[in-house]
Amino acid sequence: MSASQAGPSRTTLHTPASPTAQQSYIDPAAAPLASPQLANRINLVTYKQSTIKALIDPSLPVQDVIRQLCANAHLGVQEPPALFALRDDDNDELIDDANMAKKIEAGANFKLCSSPTIEAADMVDKLGSCDERVLKMATYTLQRLIREAPFTNEFVARGGVRELLNVIRNHSSGNTLAYALTSCQNLMDGFEYGWDIIDADIVAKVVNLLVSQERINVCRPATAILKKLVVSGPQDSPKMGRVLTDGSGAASAAPPPVYRYGFDFVYAEFQREPLFLQTLTNRIGSSDTTLKLYSLSLINSLLRNVSDELFESFTSELEKLNASKAVAWLMDSHRGDELASSILDYQTNVIRTAHRRMRTAVTPTDKRHVHALSYIWLQAKISDVVVPNKNPAQTTLNGASRTAGGATTRYKWRRIGFASESAAKEFGRTGWLGLLCLESFVRSDPDLYAKIILEQINRPEERRCMFARASIEVTSILADHWDIESGSFTASTSYLPFLLSLTKVHNLALRFFLRMWNESGAAASDFSRVSALVRSQVHDALGKQDEVSRTWIDLEDAFLHSEYRTVRDRQIKELEVDEDYNSKASIRNLRGRIYRESYEFVRQQRIQCLLEGAWFRNVVASSAVGAGAMGAKQRRGSTSTVETTNMAMPTISNGATAPTKPWRFYRLAPNKKFLYFCDSSDRVPIRGGLDDLPDRIDLSLVTEISHHGGAATGGGSGGAATGRELVISLLQSPDGCVAEMQALNASQLSEWTDGLNMLRDEGGVVSTRETADLINMLTEIGIKVKMLDLTGEQIELPATVQAPPLPSTTEFFFAEL
Repeated sequence: MSASQAGPSRTTLHTPASPTAQQSYIDPAAAPLASPQLANRINLVTYKQSTIKALIDPSLPVQDVIRQLCANAHLGVQEPPALFALRDDDNDELIDDANMAKKIEAGANFKLCSSPTIEAADMVDKLGSCDERVLKMATYTLQRLIREAPFTNEFVARGGVRELLNVIRNHSSGNTLAYALTSCQNLMDGFEYGWDIIDADIVAKVVNLLVSQERINVCRPATAILKKLVVSGPQDSPKMGRVLTDGSGAASAAPPPVYRYGFDFVYAEFQREPLFLQTLTNRIGSSDTTLKLYSLSLINSLLRNVSDELFESFTSELEKLNASKAVAWLMDSHRGDELASSILDYQTNVIRTAHRRMRTAVTPTDKRHVHALSYIWLQAKISDVVVPNKNPAQTTLNGASRTAGGATTRYKWRRIGFASESAAKEFGRTGWLGLLCLESFVRSDPDLYAKIILEQINRPEERRCMFARASIEVTSILADHWDIESGSFTASTSYLPFLLSLTKVHNLALRFFLRMWNESGAAASDFSRVSALVRSQVHDALGKQDEVSRTWIDLEDAFLHSEYRTVRDRQIKELEVDEDYNSKASIRNLRGRIYRESYEFVRQQRIQCLLEGAWFRNVVASSAVGAGAMGAKQRRGSTSTVETTNMAMPTISNGATAPTKPWRFYRLAPNKKFLYFCDSSDRVPIRGGLDDLPDRIDLSLVTEISHHGGAATGGGSGGAATGRELVISLLQSPDGCVAEMQALNASQLSEWTDGLNMLRDEGGVVSTRETADLINMLTEIGIKVKMLDLTGEQIELPATVQAPPLPSTTEFFFAEL
């Protein structure tokens, strides 16, 4: 279409009239008809072997542009325009109304190709082919295409997902299998429809592949698929809890059918592969970072979604496989990287598991509890005794059995240090967790345990240390230290490797309890005094500094070689500055409740910061971002800029290029699903709403929020960021970064890092010290207010306040109160 054909109206597409050149010039006469802003925006459009230069008006729909391109004689298109689509020639990104303006402004090269409808039909045919080469190329291309909604809609409608699953079912190795699994993963990550036809056979095949395959490109997507199925139970549906009903009471918004899986569905297939959990645990130590992340994320999802019936057996199996030991190794070797959020998530799951066990009562009807108690009794290698009953009237109250004559009492559990013969009731404070810790101590060294029991029996009764009671007390002290009982699962933002070895720490602390008892010459009435010494030592050994800064050798030295006098002197000093109300159960429960209220308050504040928006420095060196797109942009030497008027809002993906403007303004959309932004040379005023922000990031694509702390940099206008200080990275995977933003100060870093984390469905882990300190400060203030109970209801306030008279002389001074 030439300028003369365009008429007096605004020209949309300008191409030369010469029929002889494939790549031709701009008609000079056409330029005045185009918008002045478009004068330098020349785009190349290719179809098969033909290429033209064109000026394209970004304000028109893509379909109109395609129609005019198909009508251009130089391209030689014979088919109807409805069969075609426009793509970026460098990275094959589909051009639509949302991103066309940005692509035109960036000087992108376009190509005219088959529409998503034609591509989907062709793809379904190729997936049904018996030719391995055809299958390999089709599945390779499908990895990219299945991320696009227009293609996926047609692909699903034509039965393409079933063909894709058949490829997975019929292959046991090779790149074709890897590409098919990745395509399935991309479908499940991006859409809430189409993959509900996955059945138990496919799950069993994926589980088998994860166990039998060592190839990373197979194990990665297989692990990600299983995780997605685990978190796709009915309770995970975004529509649950907000289903509307019509006048007849029928549900008008049912959950998507893909939310029909969940833990039980997937775990049934796990159990058919005895080596599955062992393999998954081993891969936490993989050399591939992404595989580590996927494996740990799958374990976290299983722990969060495990059913009540399988909770104990599943968590016990993970403990036997030393999953916590593998994560503790990650804590030591991967500090502050992209695995941090998943590591903290696992740590939270450990606390949640311990909390649940602590709230599980020990009962004589639970076979596991009975087995543990029986083992503890048998390993003591002693026998019960019958002693004269000094006060027959109280025998029944003590829980001991009486002979027929009522003159004797049989002692069994009290011989190993319980306070009564009702051993199960003794674990009222610590529940199943306390019994597990006691059993673990016995299993770690049965001979030492038997020696301790025998030593205590041979002492005078008033000098005996009640071993079982001491074990329960130590468990309670450790639970208090790590805040297990209150249920504050997001309190810590630092690694707690010793928490992951709770039973081993209990072992050391219990031995310390016995040693302090012996060295202090304690009697039965001194139990609470020795308990206070142990509590002081636990706080000193574990709470004086971050746990990651101490080795296991340091911890053993603190518990096994500390002298009684040193511990006692330190405890006395602590008592001078610390109130002991913190150790009371009522205060601990109050703390847990106020902590959760404080956390929710800070969460809302952080999210409000995102809704208001803020300026950030652009990170010039964008890392790990869409290698194909970036490489192509760099070859052309072009850059991507954002126009803030007269364009639809484009969606940013891994094809984003490194920004050139020094400032970027971000604002969270009211639906909290997208993060809108714009680039600018200066920090100009931004109106409320989203009209000034043309670009957006789909937060559902973000799987990890990583931040790099450091000293705050200067705030000069237009100043370039130096180094990697205060940078927040929105990661789609360890190998892909959706966006990077450099905060202006540490407070902004904390607000946005934790705000973005708290938006996510999973985790919500506090990851900065500033937010954690704020929550803890509000918690402490809340506790003190509750303790003081200052309501003001009985205070009489005068209607007016009389000013005191002025001093009669200047001979006065202000007292220092």
